[in-house]
Amino acid sequence: MSYRALAVVPVLLTAALAAGMYLLVPHDAFVLAVQLEVDASKLVALAGMIAAALAFERGDYLRRGWGAWAANFALLLARDATLPFEGTMSHGAFVAVRGLLVGVGNASMVYGTWTLARAWGVAGLEYAGTKTARRLTIALAVLAAIAFAGPTTVVDVRDAFTPGGLRFDSLASDAGDLLSLPLLAPVALTALAVQGGTLRWPWTILTSSLVAWLLYDAVYTMPEYVHVARAPAQLASEQLHALAGLLACAAGLAQRKAVTDDDDGAAEAPAQARHDRPGAEG
Repeated sequence: MSYRALAVVPVLLTAALAAGMYLLVPHDAFVLAVQLEVDASKLVALAGMIAAALAFERGDYLRRGWGAWAANFALLLARDATLPFEGTMSHGAFVAVRGLLVGVGNASMVYGTWTLARAWGVAGLEYAGTKTARRLTIALAVLAAIAFAGPTTVVDVRDAFTPGGLRFDSLASDAGDLLSLPLLAPVALTALAVQGGTLRWPWTILTSSLVAWLLYDAVYTMPEYVHVARAPAQLASEQLHALAGLLACAAGLAQRKAVTDDDDGAAEAPAQARHDRPGAEG
C-alpha cells in the first residue's frame, strides 16, 4: 500500500463505517456497535505500533518511541476491558483501576511522542526553519491543544469536585492530549519540509492522529457549552475516536514501510552502482 493510501484509507474507512452503522445497525444496538468500532480501532493501532517498533533493532531509539505508543493502546484496551466488571467491584476500586491504566497509558504516549520528537535531533538532522519559526509552531500547537482539549479538561476538573465525579482516567487522558501535539509539532513541520522523503509520512499521519484525538475531545464536550443534543454529539465524537486509532495504525505501518524501503534501497544500491559504472557490462 502506498503512503498516500495509508493516509487516506483511515478517513474513508471511518466514514464508511459510520454510514453503515447509521443505516444498518438498530437504534438499541448502536452504542454497542460504536464501542466495538472504537475498540477495533485501538486493536489495529496496537498492531501498527508494534509493527513500527519491530522494524528497528533492539535498543534502537525509535523502537522505544513506537513501543511506548504500543503500550498506550494496550493499556487503553485493558481499560475498556474493565467495563463488564463495573458492577462487581466497589466504585472506588473501579475508578482507581481505570485511572491507573489510563494514567500509565497516557504517560507512555507522552513519553513515546517525546522520544520520537527527540529522535530527529539525536540523529543529527536539522530542523526545518529558524528557531523563531519552531517556537511559533510549538506555540500554535499549544494553543490548538488548549482550544480543543481545554474545554474537556475544565469539565473533568469541575466534575472531580462533585460527589462520585472524580475520574482519574479522564484527567489523565486530558493531560496526554494537551502535551502530545506540542511535542510532535516541530518534527511534523520538519518532516513536511522534506519534499519527496519517506520520513514525512509517519510523522504527518501520527500528527493527524493526535489532531483527531483533540477533535474527539472538543466534539464530546460540545453539549456542555453549546445547545446541541448530547447523544448525537457523543456518537459523532466516537467516530473521531475511531479515526484517531486508525490513523495511529497507518502511522506505524508508514514507519515500517519507510524502514523497509530504505533497506531495499540499500541492498539494491551496490548492484545499481555496478550496472551504472562505465565498462561494467561484460
